[in-house]
Amino acid sequence: MPPASPASKPASTSAEPQAATARLTATGNTLLMQQIAALPKMDNAGVDVAARGKDILQHLNAVLRYYRGELTSVQKVGEPSDVLYSQQAAQQATAVAQYAFQASKNLAALLARLTTGAPAANAGMQQPGQADASQTEAQQMAATRATVQARLTDLQAQDAALDKQISTARPKELSVLRQQDEQVEGQVELQKAMVDALGRITSLADAQKETGLPGEIDRLLRTAPELQATTAKPVATPVLESLSAALDSGVSTQAVVLFQLLSTRHDIDARITETDTLRQDAVDTRTPMLKLLRATVQQGNAALQGAPDPKASTADILADTRKHYDTLAATFRVLSTAMLPISQELVTLDDSRANLVSWRTAVDAEYNTVLRHLLLRVLFIALALGALLAISQVWQRLTVKYVHDVRRRRQLLVVRRLVTGFLTGIVLIFGFVTQFNSLATFAGFITAGIAVGLQTILLSVAAYFFIVGRYGVRVGDRITVAGVTGDVVDVGLVRFYMLELTGTGTELHPTGRVAVFANSVLFQAGTPLYKQMPGTEYAWHELTVKLKPDIDYQPATDAILKAVTTVYDSYRAQIEQQHQQVEDWIETALDKPQIEPRLQLAETGLQYAVLFPVQIKDAATTAEAIVHQLLDDIGSSGPVKDAIAAPPTVKAVIKG
Repeated sequence: MPPASPASKPASTSAEPQAATARLTATGNTLLMQQIAALPKMDNAGVDVAARGKDILQHLNAVLRYYRGELTSVQKVGEPSDVLYSQQAAQQATAVAQYAFQASKNLAALLARLTTGAPAANAGMQQPGQADASQTEAQQMAATRATVQARLTDLQAQDAALDKQISTARPKELSVLRQQDEQVEGQVELQKAMVDALGRITSLADAQKETGLPGEIDRLLRTAPELQATTAKPVATPVLESLSAALDSGVSTQAVVLFQLLSTRHDIDARITETDTLRQDAVDTRTPMLKLLRATVQQGNAALQGAPDPKASTADILADTRKHYDTLAATFRVLSTAMLPISQELVTLDDSRANLVSWRTAVDAEYNTVLRHLLLRVLFIALALGALLAISQVWQRLTVKYVHDVRRRRQLLVVRRLVTGFLTGIVLIFGFVTQFNSLATFAGFITAGIAVGLQTILLSVAAYFFIVGRYGVRVGDRITVAGVTGDVVDVGLVRFYMLELTGTGTELHPTGRVAVFANSVLFQAGTPLYKQMPGTEYAWHELTVKLKPDIDYQPATDAILKAVTTVYDSYRAQIEQQHQQVEDWIETALDKPQIEPRLQLAETGLQYAVLFPVQIKDAATTAEAIVHQLLDDIGSSGPVKDAIAAPPTVKAVIKG
């Protein structure tokens, strides 16, 4: 039988198990068993009764395993048609089991009618005399129950008569009649209880008195009592996940569905193999019936060939011949009827196999569909990741080629890594994950745990974006943080490194040590970070001279200011150029750095202070030149020398 197309829906066969169960009703069973029991003893026709009895029991055990297996759902994801396939498979398995038990009962009864069948069929099942003892005990129980039932009927009749008398009795007779009625009712209740108890005992004895092959068949049938029902039990509808929902899911879900469909295919193949094996067993079980039927046909042919001449035969011979013909006809009809369940079992097994093959074809189509969607999704993920990798490489090459500022280049490359990693994560999440609600909940717990456990690291990562900002820190900058002054040698995502400097004023020298700070130091209170403004390689120094209060100090202040101005004019252009770079960088106009003289009254007396900018790299040379120039002026001018009370001092206004 060719398999149906995957999209086709199998026809419902709910009428078949109903017809099968109808044939298992008590009336039909009893009638057929009576007809088989009325048959005369038949020749065994080469049938090994003992071996056939074992084969029948093995076949019934295999049928029960097949029946239980077909009632188990094997598919979790599929189309609505798969539910129909599953229901039809369960219904057909029920019909197969019912046909198999009916056929086994018929065959067991036929084997018992063989000339050598009764001893062999009962061999090993009971001890000699056990059947007679069981029958005697059962007969005694039945007789006792019949006696009690007859007594109960008489008592009920007496009770009805007393009730009628009470309804028409005189008042003085009522008390006696009511006492008699109560006694009779008590006896009625006692007899009812005895009838009920004896009925239960008799039913148990009837259930256990079957021995030999029929008894074994009945015991197997009692393990599946639903097969004895007169109406078909509705098959539970399996719940399947929608295949369309699986096709819209992520890679992980589709992979799970793919393995589930693969397992379903394997289970259906196993069921097809089991159906084929069961069909072969059913064919072997039918063999004894076919042999008996052929033997009956041969007897009929032999009777026809040896029939006497009606004209020459006597009436007795003709009557015996007619009786022989009637016996053969009755035997043939009974054998044909007894073979009907096994033939129906074979037909149902063929239909079941065709249904399983169609189901297998439908599952193959679903498997191919899911596999195609899975490969397309994996290909899309691969293409997306490849495109991200290509864009990342182009970004890197363009940054290296066109961005010459090391600091800007480093920032752009860091941003490239972050963007590439973020987009890669998005592609993987949307490609592999389906249940975003669960993912969001899980990600929330994970994020909370990470935030608590890696608080310092996360804070350092956040501070990194402030450090590399416009007014942030870059390699080569001189900064002061937490009381440590140094030149920055590296800025990482979590920490930065600086070469420690030591000294006074602007005279700083490397100590040979590298100081490491977490980026989170930027957010710590009480730990300021000082940084030289980009493009400003100068600092402020102050020249201080103590003056005498009772002498004219004007010549001294003019000489001091002249000395500072003369030295400053030698590098004024470089200072103003740096100032211009600062204005361009911050896009804001600032006051130009210039010499600022101040006449001050300090605690020690009158003093003259001049604030002037110096280039950091030439700070010591500049201070020395100013001091020499001032000493020369003091030595060549008496008024200047007389106005100065103490040697001049030069110091840095700010550190670093």
